[in-house]
Amino acid sequence: RDFCLSRGLGDVYKRQFFVRANVFMVEQGFQVEFDDTDNISWHLALYDGDEPIGAARIFLGEDKVWQIGRVCVLENYRGKKLGDKILQACEEKILELAKGPAPVHLSAQVQAKGFYKKHGYVESGEEYLDEFCPHISMTKQLS
Repeated sequence: RDFCLSRGLGDVYKRQFFVRANVFMVEQGFQVEFDDTDNISWHLALYDGDEPIGAARIFLGEDKVWQIGRVCVLENYRGKKLGDKILQACEEKILELAKGPAPVHLSAQVQAKGFYKKHGYVESGEEYLDEFCPHISMTKQLS
């Protein structure tokens, strides 16, 4: 399995579009999956051969805190620790771009917060709805 990472709306974005649309829109029922943040994000796609099977995006927020979002793996590939690899690749890229230690924020679906806790993310604030789905803010200091 190979990763590909690039900035903006290039080929990697187009390939991971398939994964994000399938996981978040078809499977989970979200209406608003793609937004202007995609224009400024680094997009990560995880491949099995030529097929995209996982995705995520990272970007530097207006508050100068790095954000990780849209972490997902196609249903047939879950349970193989691929989410761990995607999150690790995102964190490594943030450390490279930040040129050192950096705080990271993400908005986790409440049903996935255990996954992020396992990777050192800490909840902050109250749960809130993104569309219909409960989310929680989580942060981690990368070093």
